[in-house]
Amino acid sequence: MTTTDFLALIGVFAAAVAVPGPDVVQIIRFSVKSRASGIACATGIMVGYAIWIATSLLGLSALMQAAPNLLAGLQLVGGAYLLYMGISAVRSGYSAWRNGTKVTLPGNGHSQTLVTRTAFGVGLATNLSNPKSVLFFGAVFAQFITPGMGWEWMTIILITLFVIGLVMSVGFALLVDLFAGLLARCGHVVDMVTGSIFVGLGAWMMAEGAVSVKSNR
Repeated sequence: MTTTDFLALIGVFAAAVAVPGPDVVQIIRFSVKSRASGIACATGIMVGYAIWIATSLLGLSALMQAAPNLLAGLQLVGGAYLLYMGISAVRSGYSAWRNGTKVTLPGNGHSQTLVTRTAFGVGLATNLSNPKSVLFFGAVFAQFITPGMGWEWMTIILITLFVIGLVMSVGFALLVDLFAGLLARCGHVVDMVTGSIFVGLGAWMMAEGAVSVKSNR
């Protein structure tokens, strides 16, 4: 891999991280609760990205070609997960609005450790369940990977992209935290809006997966 290709890969990856999607929505949702949960969610998302990067470096594109139903299966599973998260968020927001209480994170609200673990796990699961990650790393990202590039380049790519993505994601979480006071007052609205987005995305992903399964028969 040349230096030019490496810089181009960094630019493409940074753009993919910055594009609004389920990951960004989750960071906003958790950052409204607390700074720690927002950072934990962003970190979980980047661990998910690290897994995708490593998988792509090890041959994700070839696996997708060998198993065409893989993407369809991930769309169905990922869509179902987003649908579940969306419904849960909408119910939580609606309940808080009806009762006039603040929206709380799932799990034991008395333990900050459990709260951050919950945020980390949700961020990780959201990233791994997003079929768009498969498309990006299996198609776009794979174009920059050449056979026999060596473990040195693979390690450099993995570490560099992880650090860049982590700085971007955590930076966004901290930016949202600056407006946490304002957003917290309408936390139930944030949950209901983001939940509705997840419901829509989940339904769309499951529909796409069903169509893909049918076309692959």
